[in-house]
Amino acid sequence: MKYLNTAENSRPTLPVDTYHLRTPPDEYDLNCVLPLRVLESNGVRLEPFIPSLHAEYAFSLLQGGESTLLYRYLPYGPFATLADFLTWLEVRIRSDRNSCLFLITDLSRPLDAADPLGRVVGWIGVLNVSLPDLIAEIGHVTVLQRAWKTHVNTHASCLLLQYLLSARPAGLALRRVSWLAHRDNQNSNAAAKRLGFVFEGTIRCAKLLGHDKEGGVVDSTKNLGRGEEGRSRDTNVWSVTWEDWERDGTEGHVAALLAREVKAGGGRTNGYHK
Repeated sequence: MKYLNTAENSRPTLPVDTYHLRTPPDEYDLNCVLPLRVLESNGVRLEPFIPSLHAEYAFSLLQGGESTLLYRYLPYGPFATLADFLTWLEVRIRSDRNSCLFLITDLSRPLDAADPLGRVVGWIGVLNVSLPDLIAEIGHVTVLQRAWKTHVNTHASCLLLQYLLSARPAGLALRRVSWLAHRDNQNSNAAAKRLGFVFEGTIRCAKLLGHDKEGGVVDSTKNLGRGEEGRSRDTNVWSVTWEDWERDGTEGHVAALLAREVKAGGGRTNGYHK
């Protein structure tokens, strides 16, 4: 018997191009199952990432050593060209209805009318949304060096936690938000703990990484070709559930983090990326 077995990729395979670089903002379809809006604290503003408004400037910030360091633990990047970056956005974010990306603006920095994007310090995403299961994940966290060890990552992540877990109409009343971190990424795992996420365990060999990424080397003694494709990532799983949020104090903990004083201008010490 001949079996018909035609599989279509969940994400499209697209040629590298400058997708939506010139699409007007009001014509750009965010294509996300979540209702998206601007989220703001006294320290940061999160707004949906729109290529024609944000991509060229965002890409310009990810050059040289900054790019190499920020993508150390991420399964993608660095991006060699603006077209590479825009193709990643189209394939991994916009074409996936269960993902979205937010631009992060640091409100503690002075606003320069001649450089309206000058306070941009990175982006953060929501991914793997399942509305039937009322779950989502915070990821694609990329914070520039100039905002490391400041309020930026804490405020951005806390705003998304409030948005996803708070009761309606202020929030979406999801039941679980997860945070997945490379096992060796100390900053990402420490951030999850600081934000109030609960550690659930480690998924071994969870992702295939390129040979240029941090990860385990697959050196099988049986020579079955296991190591040819790349390295292996073990992933730590963290989560906040509705019970953590409502009954165990995480909602109050997040509110307290957002209420802390924000120092003008931020700081520039150690780093963070997820």
